Amino acid sequence: MASEFTLGISLHSFAKEYCSMIWTLEDLLSMAGQLGGGVEIVGPSHQRGFPYMTDEFESIFRSAVDRYGLTPTSYGSYADPFVLPNRDRSEDELVDYTIPQLQGAARLGFPIVRLQHYTADAIDRLLPWADRLDLTLGWELHVPMTLSSSRTRQLLDIIEAYDTPRLGIIPDAGIFARSVSESQIRRGRELGMPETTIQAALDAWEQDRQLDEALEIIGSPDPTSPITTWAGLIWDTFGRSDPAELADVIDRVVHVHGKFFDIVDGDEPDLRYRDLVASLMHNGYTGWISSEYEGAVGVGESGSTITDPRDSFEMLTAQHAMIRGYMDEFRRGELTAP
Repeated sequence: MASEFTLGISLHSFAKEYCSMIWTLEDLLSMAGQLGGGVEIVGPSHQRGFPYMTDEFESIFRSAVDRYGLTPTSYGSYADPFVLPNRDRSEDELVDYTIPQLQGAARLGFPIVRLQHYTADAIDRLLPWADRLDLTLGWELHVPMTLSSSRTRQLLDIIEAYDTPRLGIIPDAGIFARSVSESQIRRGRELGMPETTIQAALDAWEQDRQLDEALEIIGSPDPTSPITTWAGLIWDTFGRSDPAELADVIDRVVHVHGKFFDIVDGDEPDLRYRDLVASLMHNGYTGWISSEYEGAVGVGESGSTITDPRDSFEMLTAQHAMIRGYMDEFRRGELTAP
């Protein structure tokens, strides 16, 4: 029997309903239990008192873990250095901001903490905390950081240098795209872009051009242009990595983000999930995948909000059925590694 991973969810999947106050945090945790029990939270989105852990939130979360049979999988920490108005955060400030998040993750029972790549220069000061708190730290590989990007190689070099099980990577499924989602194309139309501009951008993406090249092709050198913003979202959301490349780094994968945008006829039309599942199983990945539904939310030409009307719980259920179907195919020998 091939080694197998386990499916859970990220509470980020319910952002539409949660931010609209349709569902409460308690609702989200209950649904996580119904969807298999593995739960990932995003610190600033779900943790009251962030970046510090309050006794109240710890009690709420741990009580839900017991009631709904939850397994804490990965804690989404943040260390964005660009939030100050006049300067970037210093390394000292990044460390001081991250440490209470590590402490909070440990108190909630999370074994893994997702790191942003901005913490790379401070990792020497964070790893002792991982040892002290019995945590594994994982840098998220999120577009534009594909498996072959220069920044990813820098992170992998750091991981190799430390050679500790406390440090690894967390690939996001958005790096394994085969096309740009219909929701993103629709967003461009809602912003009033001509079809020729949209097609030029899609062609440039298909040709795997860099964003600056694409902007020249579509004629949008102005960084404040809506076209530039829209194109930037494409290049920051849909990456061109091949799932087969995971074979070279699988020993460093500590968690996987199962991002998805849609399920059509039982498949994710824009991300290479069939190949991803086969590669993970073939290469022996036995950790968790946190499903991460990106419900389509955009802004129309008039400034009105465009929201995907579909129920996020139903979308997660459909994605889990898709992944389990591919797992069954692999077990039967009908699906092979890419």
